[in-house]
Amino acid sequence: MAHSVPLRCLGCTKGLMLALILILATTTWPVQGENAFEERQTNLCEFIETLEFNGTKANETVQWQVDIGPRTPGSEASALLRANFTTEAEQLGYTVSESNHTSHGIEFTNLFARWNSSTDNADQLVLSAHYDSRNIADRDENESNRSMPVPGANDAASGAAVLLELARLIPSMNLTYDVVIFWNDAEDQNNNYTEGAKAWAGNLSAEEQNRTKAFVLLDMVGDADLQLHNVYPGNDTLKERIVVMAEDLGMVDGVDDCAGEPGQNIVQYSTTVGVLDDHVHAHELGIPSIDLMDTVYGEPKFGTFGTYWHTMEDTPDKVSAESLGHVGRLVELGLRTNAFIIEEPSSTVDDVVEDEKRNQSTSPVVEHQEGSRTLSYISMFALCSVIALLSYFEWTTKRR
Repeated sequence: MAHSVPLRCLGCTKGLMLALILILATTTWPVQGENAFEERQTNLCEFIETLEFNGTKANETVQWQVDIGPRTPGSEASALLRANFTTEAEQLGYTVSESNHTSHGIEFTNLFARWNSSTDNADQLVLSAHYDSRNIADRDENESNRSMPVPGANDAASGAAVLLELARLIPSMNLTYDVVIFWNDAEDQNNNYTEGAKAWAGNLSAEEQNRTKAFVLLDMVGDADLQLHNVYPGNDTLKERIVVMAEDLGMVDGVDDCAGEPGQNIVQYSTTVGVLDDHVHAHELGIPSIDLMDTVYGEPKFGTFGTYWHTMEDTPDKVSAESLGHVGRLVELGLRTNAFIIEEPSSTVDDVVEDEKRNQSTSPVVEHQEGSRTLSYISMFALCSVIALLSYFEWTTKRR
C-alpha cells in the first residue's frame, strides 16, 4: 500500500498510531448516507453480464512492472513504466499528460490519462493508484534486506495494473462523464507518503474541483487472499454503492450473487480500518472519495498491513489474477452504472467524525455485524484516553 502509514498524516507518534489502528480496526462503524444508487439495484445483474475486465491481463501487467525493477521516483524503471502506459493510453484515444513536482528532496512525476465523453461540460471521475514502489523494505524480518527497494507487486503494481486494464475498456463504455486515470507517484518513499496525490490536490483548479464528482483509489488490491475493508475516512454513499454492487458480484459472505451462488468473504465492510491514504487529499477538498484496499497482506501483524507489507516478500506469487479480476469487475460495474457520480457534497475529516457520532443508531449497510452504539462510545472514550495519556507521556519525557 501504500503507504500511507495509517494516520501518519495527523502527526501521530508511533505509539499513538498503533493505538489508533487497534481501536479503529476493532470497532464496527455504520456506513451512512443517502442511497440514490438503490434505484438501479434491480438492473445490476443485467450490467454484470456485460462485464469484460480481464484479471489475467492485469496480472501480466503486475509481473511486467516487477520485472522492469523498482519503480522509485526518478528511476529508469519509473520512466519506462510511464512511457509504456502513455503509449498504450494514447493509442486508445486518451489525452495523456504529466506533472513534475519536488517534495522532501524527492523529484517525482504524476501521470494522467483523460477520456473525454461526448457530453459538453461533463462531470468527471478520477480513478487513481500509486505506481511508485517503496524504496526500502523497512518491515522485512531480515535486517540486511531493510535498505533494499521492495518488488512492489501488490503495494504499487496491483492498483496500477487494474487502472491500465480499465483504461482499455472505458472507450467502449459510452460514458456520459469524463474519466481521469491518475497514476500518482511518490506515495511511499522513506517517511514521506501520498506526495503525488497531495501535489495533485494542491494544484487542482476550482473548476476541476467542482467537476470532479468522485475520487476512487485502488491500493493493494491484488492480494491472493483478498479482503477489502471499510477504509476510514471516506464517502458513505460510495461505500454503500460498493457493498450493493459487491453483493450481486458474489463478493459478500452470506449474500447470494446474481447467479444464486453464495458470496465470498471479500468485501468486509463490517471491519473499519483508519488509513490516511491518497484519497484523503481529495476528501479534504470536499470531493466524495473512497479507498478500495486490502489492509491485511499476508498474515495479520500488529501495527502493520500484514507480514508481506513493506518487505522483500511483496512478489508476484502473492498476487492473483482472480483478486485483480474481482476488483476490476467491481470498478467496471461502478463505471457502467454511474455509481461513482456523486452529486452530494462530501465532508471534511472533522465533519465525518461528527456525523458518525450523531448517526450511531442508524443500521449499517453490512448487516453481518451490526455496529453497537455503546461500543462506539466506549471506543471513542478509549481513543481520547489514549491520546491524553500519550500526550502526557511525551510532555513529561521532554521535561526530563
